[in-house]
Amino acid sequence: MKVITLEVGNTSWWKNRKYRREAANKLKELRLKYKRIKLLKKYRAQDANTIIYADYKIIK
Repeated sequence: MKVITLEVGNTSWWKNRKYRREAANKLKELRLKYKRIKLLKKYRAQDANTIIYADYKIIK
């Protein structure tokens, strides 16, 4: 089992489109390579950072 963290969103609407598109492309690549990918949790950092992160578990 391996856990990866991706930036999946932002509180700004135009930055959110960018981060969602990049995360979707990365997940598409990973799904071709590995058997299953499961979302563990989504969260934001405690500082002034507006990026939304997600942890994914890769099951081989």
